[in-house]
Amino acid sequence: MKFLFFYFIIILFIATTEVQKADDIFWPMKVRLPISGTFAEFRNSHLHMGCDYKTYGINGFPIVSVFDGYVSSLSYSETGYGLSVNLISNQYNLQAKYAHLNDLRMAVPELDNLKIALQLLNGNKSFGVKLESNQFKVKGNQEIAHSGETGSGVSHLHLELFDSKEYLNPLSFKNFIQKDLFPPTMQSLFIDSDNGFSKKINLTSNSNGEYQLKEDISLSGKVKFRIAAYDRISSKNHNNIFSVSMILNGKSLFEKNFSKMGYKQAAEKDVIYDINKSSLSPPFYVYNIFPKEGFSLNLDEFQNETLQKIEIILSDASGNMSTLHFKVRKNESSKIGSSKIEKKFSSEDQVLKLDLSKLNIVGEGSLQIQKVKDFPTNSKIQNLEIVSDAYQITANDYSWKGSIEGIWDIKLTKKNQSLYLFDAILNYWTPVTIKKNANSTAFSFSRLGILAILEDNSPPSIYYPYLIYRHYNLPEIQDVNMIERFYAVNDKGAGISSSFEVL
Repeated sequence: MKFLFFYFIIILFIATTEVQKADDIFWPMKVRLPISGTFAEFRNSHLHMGCDYKTYGINGFPIVSVFDGYVSSLSYSETGYGLSVNLISNQYNLQAKYAHLNDLRMAVPELDNLKIALQLLNGNKSFGVKLESNQFKVKGNQEIAHSGETGSGVSHLHLELFDSKEYLNPLSFKNFIQKDLFPPTMQSLFIDSDNGFSKKINLTSNSNGEYQLKEDISLSGKVKFRIAAYDRISSKNHNNIFSVSMILNGKSLFEKNFSKMGYKQAAEKDVIYDINKSSLSPPFYVYNIFPKEGFSLNLDEFQNETLQKIEIILSDASGNMSTLHFKVRKNESSKIGSSKIEKKFSSEDQVLKLDLSKLNIVGEGSLQIQKVKDFPTNSKIQNLEIVSDAYQITANDYSWKGSIEGIWDIKLTKKNQSLYLFDAILNYWTPVTIKKNANSTAFSFSRLGILAILEDNSPPSIYYPYLIYRHYNLPEIQDVNMIERFYAVNDKGAGISSSFEVL
């Protein structure tokens, strides 16, 4: 009986601590600026394991401690996190990382003095130092730094919360709840099956958050669903959703929640996203609605001509939901191909060859290379002329990690010619990395779309006079002797001209 009582007290303490933790984690700034980047968003090289806070290009907003604790480390790098500090709360066994800071001239001035000394010793290069728990103590909601734009990206604050096992989504905590009334937006549904069926369906909402396909989909075999979607919180940015789930005939088949994420899971972005369709610029998230080693739905378990009711549900951190309803009709199975995963592909005329033999392949399908005659109307750019055959690269249940190596049996004859990929998902041309050989062109790329040689006859344009501040510092940190102005140089073609001058 004593043991049960003791056990109950422990459980009650843990539960109380968790509730208290949620209540006592403060908003990280003195002002409530919009959230521009959310937890577990797709990045080209990693997942974004925190929240970004928009500062409108202004440096100097007061940053506060999210809890009582101490500064455990201080670091600086010219890229990445820039000037950053880590705080630790022993009470909650929780850590917080603040990144892209301008300075640490706030309630703990000795910390900024240490930063200046380390910068002088390292010649303003990267440094990192661990600190003792009794050196720099802070109180919750105490001002500890100013926001800035050190490291990568424009002016903003980046905050991460984590413990010894996992990252925690800041939007899960009480003081981070947004006044958000809008459900996530669904853009497209991608369907692949192991019988060779592959389709993209653009989605439109019938009402607030309700989506429905007008016609039933006939399928067979093992099916994988992916959905392109985003959420908007308190800025115009396309943000990550909070959860995605799939229901089959009223029974839950799949659920993914972004309230937290273990360190190993955070390194496996290809499990969560279709990484060859998703993009950082512009933000475009394509979520896999199936487990790491599996599929969304096995229609071989059902009789022919039966209808299966599917619901895909997305939610944001404020509880707003969007739902897609559609029906799948089981047709007669007609499996194609072999069980061997191919890693080398060629166009029918053998002009274009792709090699994925060194890459980790996800899925059991294949790539297709088809010559293109008609281009999308939105693919045309003034003074950017297509001067070769074009080949469309599509995939059925087939994605990869890394860059595909390719050989095109064509020689680039002019300086202003280069290889481009028209991204089939994002609808724009992007240059492809190339290496010119004697009678061919080697290249590498990582996305799906149309490959073609383009000739760039458009000179760079200079926006004159631009004459704007690169950034604006609040009075607390601004240097009255410094005014920064710049001109913007823009080019839609194969790169900036080898010679141009700004006066």
